[in-house]
Amino acid sequence: MEESLYDLIKLSLLGSELTYAVSLMRELGRRKQLDNDEDNEAALQLPMQAKEFQRIIKANPKLAGVFESKNEDAMLQFSAIDSVTERNEKAKALTKTVRASIRNFQEEMGGGMANDVVGSSGSDALQEIQLVYFNDQADKGYREQTEMVYGISVDGVAKRVNVVFRGSRTPADWAANKNFNGLTVPNPVKELAQFANDASLPKEVRIHEGFHEYLHRKDGTEMGTFEILLPILEKNPGYSLFVSGHSLGGALASLFAVSAACRADIPKPVRCITHAQPLVGDKYFLQSVRKLEESNNLLLLRTRNCEDGVPAVPAFSAKPKFTYTHIGMELKLYDDTRSKNMKLSKSEKRVKNFALNFKALIKLFVIQAGKDRQKKAHSLREHLIRIQKNEKAIQSLGDKLEDLYSKTENVIM
Repeated sequence: MEESLYDLIKLSLLGSELTYAVSLMRELGRRKQLDNDEDNEAALQLPMQAKEFQRIIKANPKLAGVFESKNEDAMLQFSAIDSVTERNEKAKALTKTVRASIRNFQEEMGGGMANDVVGSSGSDALQEIQLVYFNDQADKGYREQTEMVYGISVDGVAKRVNVVFRGSRTPADWAANKNFNGLTVPNPVKELAQFANDASLPKEVRIHEGFHEYLHRKDGTEMGTFEILLPILEKNPGYSLFVSGHSLGGALASLFAVSAACRADIPKPVRCITHAQPLVGDKYFLQSVRKLEESNNLLLLRTRNCEDGVPAVPAFSAKPKFTYTHIGMELKLYDDTRSKNMKLSKSEKRVKNFALNFKALIKLFVIQAGKDRQKKAHSLREHLIRIQKNEKAIQSLGDKLEDLYSKTENVIM
C-alpha cells in the first residue's frame, strides 16, 4: 500500500503531533498519574500498537479530559490517532480482499498456495503500524531529561520504518535551540563511495552546533540513534526509511536524514518531511545535500507557514561567521489574506532580506499580538488546516515525493 504525496505529507504531520502525545502519556504513566495501575504500566510497554494508544488516551481523564474541554492541540492528537487506526483497518480489509482473490484464482487454476505466502489469518501478511522504540529517559523527570525525544515505528502497511523527532518541550530542548554557533565538521556526503573523490564538494561544512550535538549524543543505554535503528531495519528487509519532525524535531530530522543518506547500510532513498523547522547549515552544506538529492539518495521536503518566524532563525552564526541556509524542497503555505495559497521552491543559498526578517521576528516574538499570531502559525494544527485546504493543489504536484524534484521552476498556486 503506497501513499500519495498528499497522504505522506499529512501522515508525517500527524506522526509529528503524536510524538508530543506519546511523550505526555508516558510521563503520566511513569508518575503513576493515569487512571489505573494497568494503564500506568501499559503506557510504558513497547511495542505498542495504535489501538492500544487510542484506548489509553481515551480512557484517562488527564488526557481525554483535555480533549473534552475542546483543547485544540488535544483534538489534533485524537484526530491523528484516529487517522492511523482507520488507515490500518482499511489496509487490513484490502489485504483480506486481495488474499481471497489470490485463493480464488489458485482454486480456478487447480492449485493451492502455501500459507507462508498467502497468510492464514492476515496477521502474517500485514502488521499494522506499531511503536517499537521511544527515547524519553524513562528514569528521569521532565526537567532532568538531557536528551532529545524521538520514536521509531514500524509500518507494515507501507513497508516503512519511521523515525520521528519531537519538538521543544524540555529545558534540554531549548538549550539545543539556543546554541546556534556554527560547528565545522567533515563533509558527511564524502563518506559515500560515489562522492569520496568528488573535487566539487568541500571537505568541510558548517552546521548548527546545538542541533548537531543534541542529535549525536548517546542515550541512556549509551547507544546512538543509528545503533537503535539498524537492528530494526535488519529485522524488516525491504522496508524504506522515513524521517519526520516538527520545529526542533524538524531540524533534528533533516540532519539525521542527511546522515542516514550518507551511510552504505541504510536503504535508499531516505525520505524526510519536516514542518516548521529552523535553519541547520551553511551554503556548503546545502551544496553537498543537493548531491544527495540529485543522486536519489535523499528526498527532503519542508513545509512552513508564511507568517511563522521559526523557519527564519537562526539567520547567522557569530562564531564562526556565516549565514545559515535551508536544505531540501520547500512548500510554503499562505493564509486566507494572500492572493496565493502555496509555493513550492528549492532552498535558497542564503536568507534573503535579512533586515526585513529581523524586523519581522521582533514583531512576532516581542509584541504580544505578534506572539499569538506566531504561536498559531507555528502550530501543527494550522499546518494541517492549510495542507487540507490545498489538497488538490498538492496532488497536482505529483504522486510521489520524487516528483517534486522534476520541477525546474518555482510552482505558485
